[in-house]
Amino acid sequence: MESKKHILLKYATTYDIPRNISLAPENCHYDRKIGAWVVSESGVLLVNSPDKPKPVTKKADIETGEDQKGE
Repeated sequence: MESKKHILLKYATTYDIPRNISLAPENCHYDRKIGAWVVSESGVLLVNSPDKPKPVTKKADIETGEDQKGE
């Protein structure tokens, strides 16, 4: 007997996410005590740094689930 899968799991497109990529911002470390990214050189919170990376658009995301309306 075939195991039944939820319809979303049955038809959802899946993606392999590479394990060798770093999601950490460059030259930063995560401080668990304060719960924020800190610029390693200056000790400034990344969110307060003038050199923080610009936000990326949702277009850079992998589309999943109900976002696949065109398929």
